[in-house]
Amino acid sequence: MSSTKFYLDLRGKAKDGKGSLVIVLSHNRTTTTVATGVRISPEEWNGNAIVHNPNSQVLNVVINDLKNDIDKKLALLSLEPKFQRMTAPQVKKALMGKDAISEKRSSKLTDLFREYMETDMKPGTRKIYDSALKKVIAFSGENEDINNVDLAWLHRFDKFLSQTQGANGKAIYLRCLRRICNYAINNRLLDEYPFKGFSIKYEETRHRNASIEKLRELHDFKVESRIQRFKDYFFLMFYLIGINAIDLCTAPKSAIVDGRFEYTRAKTGKQYSIRVEPEAMKIIRKYPGKVYLLDALDTHKDYKSFLKYMNKALKEIGPTTWEMIPDEDNLFTAPRLEKIVAPIIPNISSYYARHSWATIAHEIGLPIDTISQAMGHATDHKVTMIYINFDQEKVDEANRRVIDYFTRGE
Repeated sequence: MSSTKFYLDLRGKAKDGKGSLVIVLSHNRTTTTVATGVRISPEEWNGNAIVHNPNSQVLNVVINDLKNDIDKKLALLSLEPKFQRMTAPQVKKALMGKDAISEKRSSKLTDLFREYMETDMKPGTRKIYDSALKKVIAFSGENEDINNVDLAWLHRFDKFLSQTQGANGKAIYLRCLRRICNYAINNRLLDEYPFKGFSIKYEETRHRNASIEKLRELHDFKVESRIQRFKDYFFLMFYLIGINAIDLCTAPKSAIVDGRFEYTRAKTGKQYSIRVEPEAMKIIRKYPGKVYLLDALDTHKDYKSFLKYMNKALKEIGPTTWEMIPDEDNLFTAPRLEKIVAPIIPNISSYYARHSWATIAHEIGLPIDTISQAMGHATDHKVTMIYINFDQEKVDEANRRVIDYFTRGE
C-alpha cells in the first residue's frame, strides 16, 4: 500500500542540465515527493545510485540514510488507525512535520513570485514575470497561499485571464505560474503539483511574412526621406537574416569584424556572425551612429521607441490619395483635406523582415537545417548538432541566394 523510491525530477532542469533528486512517496494511489537537496545531471544517475560524480560515495550515503529514515517512520505510522485513510501528502506531513525551511520562508504565492524573480533572470524575462504577478494579485490578492493553487484554482484563473488575454497571452502567464509551482516544490513549500491534468493551450502564431512581389514593391516605392530611413532599416534587417531590432540598434561600432556582423542576441545570449553583403553595408554606411554602429538611438531614447516609429512608417508606404472629409459634428465647418494611404503590406512590422527571409529561403529550396541554423533555431538533430561545428559558409551562401532572388529574381 505504501512505498518509496528515488526519482530524478528534470521538470525544473537548470541551464547546467541538472535536475532535483527526490524521493517519491506513494500511498493509497496518491503520491508526493520529498526533496533530498541533491541536484545531479541525468548522466550521474543510473536509476538506483549516483555515479560518475566525484562525491558519489558521500552523496549515496546521504540519500540512502534519508530514505531509510523515511521508511522506518513510515513503518511506525502504519500501526496507527488513521494511516489507512491518509493520502500521500498527509503521510508526508505526519512523517516530517513542517520542514524547518518552510517555517522560515513564506509560502505566499506573491512572495514566491518575487523571490524567484530575484534569481538570475534577464530584465525582459523579469518584466514578463512581473506582469504575471500583477495578474495573480488582481485575481486572488496578495495573501494567496501556494498550497491553495490546485486544479480548480487553475481553471478559475484561466477563465479570469480569458477576460483580457488571447490564448497565447494566457499561455505566457500560466507558464510563469507553472514555473513558480515547480520552484515551490523544489523548496518543499508545495506538496502536490497542481498542473497535473491541466493543459496550457496555444494558438498557432500568425504568419508575418510578405510575398516576394510585395517586398520588391515596398523596396522600390518612392517615399519621403523620413520614411526612407525606416524603410532602409527594415531592409537592413532583412539583409542581416532578420536580425532583431534591439541587436541592430545597440550594436557597437566594433560589431563589424573582417566584413562580418558579430553580435550576441539579447533574447537568447547566442552568438551570431553574419557576413555583411554589399546591400547591407551600403545602408550601414548611410546611417552611421554617434555612439553605436547605426544612428537609430541618436534620435530615439531606446530601441522600442525607434521600433514604434518604424512600424508606423512602414504602414504609410503605399499609394496615397487626398480626400475632403466633412466635419460630421458641424456641417458649417469647411471639410478638411485628409491623406489616405493604401499600404502595400497592411500589417507590416519589423518581424516581417525575419519571417519573410525564412519563407523566401524555403521557397528557393534551401535545406531546412540551413534555414534553422541561419535563424538561430535548433534542428531536429539536437544531440548531433552539439558536436558538429556547422559550416558557416552554408549560412553565408544561403543569405546571398535569398538576397539575389529578392534583388534580381534569380
